[in-house]
Amino acid sequence: MKNIVKNRTGILLIIMGLILLGIQTTTAVHITPSQPLASAGWMYVGGGGPGNFTTIQSAINAASNGDTIFVYSGTYLENLIINTSVILLGENKTTTIIQGNSLNDTIEIIAESVNIQGFTIKNDGSQDGIHTATSNHIFTDNILTLTYRGIHLYYSSQNTVTANTFSDNAQSGVYIEVGQNNTLTNNEIFNNTDEGIYLTGCGTSHIENNSFYDNGRGIHAFRANGIIIRNNIIESNSFGIHFEGRITVHSNFNTISHNRINDNSNVGLRIENSQFNTIEYNEIQGNGKGIQFELTGLNVIRYNNITSSDITEIELTLSLGDFITNNNIDNSQQSLVLVQINFGFSDAQNNWWGSIQWPLRRIRPVGGWLMVLPWRINPLDIITGPE
Repeated sequence: MKNIVKNRTGILLIIMGLILLGIQTTTAVHITPSQPLASAGWMYVGGGGPGNFTTIQSAINAASNGDTIFVYSGTYLENLIINTSVILLGENKTTTIIQGNSLNDTIEIIAESVNIQGFTIKNDGSQDGIHTATSNHIFTDNILTLTYRGIHLYYSSQNTVTANTFSDNAQSGVYIEVGQNNTLTNNEIFNNTDEGIYLTGCGTSHIENNSFYDNGRGIHAFRANGIIIRNNIIESNSFGIHFEGRITVHSNFNTISHNRINDNSNVGLRIENSQFNTIEYNEIQGNGKGIQFELTGLNVIRYNNITSSDITEIELTLSLGDFITNNNIDNSQQSLVLVQINFGFSDAQNNWWGSIQWPLRRIRPVGGWLMVLPWRINPLDIITGPE
């Protein structure tokens, strides 16, 4: 019996000893959050802890697919080539700065599925901030400024560009050259010389919940089809939205809805050489010209408030068979032409023209024909602009 008690006592002492040893060991390897150790899947740049890299490129070169590279605040004078599918994570987007030179794009992505978040990305204005010809990337919460084109997507699809700031770029905030299923949401895009977003040869993409102001053009698209532009604020640009095509190529089947398109000095919305587009539930107010169509047909303009333009609310030139219906089209300047049609014909029935007597007095056909009968005797009660 005594031997059994002794054995149990010995086992108990061994267990207690192991517990105490574990407590001491845990205390000995405590890691402070400000200086984390390199661990599997995580790498660090610019910090003071063990395993930190001194340059972002050296960390990229050592990374494997799926790794996260955390970059501490600082200015990094680098032009990066990302050839691995990594997450590049900055400590703070205003204080973690990647400054490229004038010879190459600041960041060139040649891998698929790269995530860049939390940086200011810039150069001298002669090169792109981010350039890629691959797909499936995520760019979020960055500042892209003083570049040639903030982000240039070339034959690149399935990308998400969200919650970034694009400002003071020499050409465009975002330049998309042939791509499908790209999503641009919740970005602030201002003071870019040519345009906030430019699309060419693109299809089936979403531009939603962004703000555009003080750009040459807010959104500019050439030969773009199936683009959805929704819930944006597009104000104080030269052109708010400009879709264009050529004789044999067009921008068709696009939807422009629930946007605020106000105070653009030249035109709020211009569409040329394009068909089958839908413009609905937009607030289009205080522009040089509200809507301008040229060489168009079978576009639908409905349920918009189009008011207070400086020159004319709607201008149609060589436009054949566009439908303009159930809009409030008005201007407090009683002598102003509301609709001018030049050498074409369109159907503009069932609109409110500011007064039951104004349609025939405030429409100017120049070698064209516009059907306005019947017209509404009361304005439509419609909610336009962002939802």
